Amino acid sequence: MSGTLDIIRQIFSRINLFCAVLGAALLFFIAAIICFEVVGRALGGSSRLWVIETSEYALLFITFLGAPYLLEKNMHVVLDLLYNSFTGRRKIFVQLFNAAIGFVACAVLTIVGFQVVVEQFDVGVREVTVMRPYSWWITSALPIGAALMTVQFLDQIIRSFQGEDL
Repeated sequence: MSGTLDIIRQIFSRINLFCAVLGAALLFFIAAIICFEVVGRALGGSSRLWVIETSEYALLFITFLGAPYLLEKNMHVVLDLLYNSFTGRRKIFVQLFNAAIGFVACAVLTIVGFQVVVEQFDVGVREVTVMRPYSWWITSALPIGAALMTVQFLDQIIRSFQGEDL
């Protein structure tokens, strides 16, 4: 079982890394288009309406693509003063409790997010903005990121039951 679990962990680790790199590329893209927009306006050019809107959508994807990687590497926000005050079984219990709450919350977000994306796809809902993208394109960031975080919290639950310190 441990060998299979390790293979599954490696697969999801690669998926998380890919998503994080994609999020970093989106961040670079946002920085580049905003720089070009600022320079273009400074040189007397007109404003490009799509720049701000595209940046807003990309920020949503950056958040949900990067979060599973950060969770996997334990680089997310933690109350270290409180967490480090626990030792032994209490620390494992706190890890398990935290992972269980995160698992349930992310599982609910994944399920509801998927339902919303499917409904938006079926109805063909569009955003009421200049670009008018399909809403499901934007909303799809939530169930993708939440599903990957659900897997990471499940892994933390398994590791806590095995007595591993995260």
